[in-house]
Amino acid sequence: MTETRQAFLEAQTEGPTPARVWGDQWLRVSEKVLKGLNHQLTNRIASLEAVVGIFQDGEPFEPEVIAALAQEVSRLNHLLVLFRCMPAEPFAGAEPVRLQDIVPQVLELHGHHADLRGVAVEVDADFDTLPVLVRPSALLRCLLVVLESGAGNALRAGGSNALKLSYASDATSVSVIFEAPQPEGQAIFTGEGSLVHAVRSALAHAFAEVGVTVVNTVHGERIRYELRLPTLPEARRREREATAL
Repeated sequence: MTETRQAFLEAQTEGPTPARVWGDQWLRVSEKVLKGLNHQLTNRIASLEAVVGIFQDGEPFEPEVIAALAQEVSRLNHLLVLFRCMPAEPFAGAEPVRLQDIVPQVLELHGHHADLRGVAVEVDADFDTLPVLVRPSALLRCLLVVLESGAGNALRAGGSNALKLSYASDATSVSVIFEAPQPEGQAIFTGEGSLVHAVRSALAHAFAEVGVTVVNTVHGERIRYELRLPTLPEARRREREATAL
């Protein structure tokens, strides 16, 4: 067994993470993202107020003004979609979800993070990736938390395109990998309260495996988080097996 594979397996041995621990992980990220979203909301409202002011002044309705109003309404509607991604849905059931639909939302939310939005994310997506069975809000929140952890490392490293996200699938599993620079001297922590443990707990309903390893590259050591979830048919099979026990 390779060291990388062994490290991945060792990261799965802890017990369940208390909800408080996951809450702490999410709170740190969500506060920064909401700060950025609120800033954009203020901008959109200011733009609408400017257009309304033109109407109130009795100015003629120029086509450019009408087009600007329509554009601001469209931007506001899209911003509301992102706001709706943020709340948890604790009573929602698992449903078929495609990474191809979730990842763009995660990247957009990252683009509003107050401190880390400037960190570029290099995405390697297999658009034939099979769907998984998961609570959509849980998957989105977990992906965003891991992404921002990697973005923090990339920001400290100061390199361009230092943060990478990739996903693909085979017949039975879907793999999502985040890779970022590893701060020198920083040990990997996978115990209770760690990022690995918190994400694994949040996705336990989806039969998820979560691991972290450090890999050596020509650019130095990099930390790699990997999430593995069964494909939709495989998840259904596991559910049937669990019910039969």
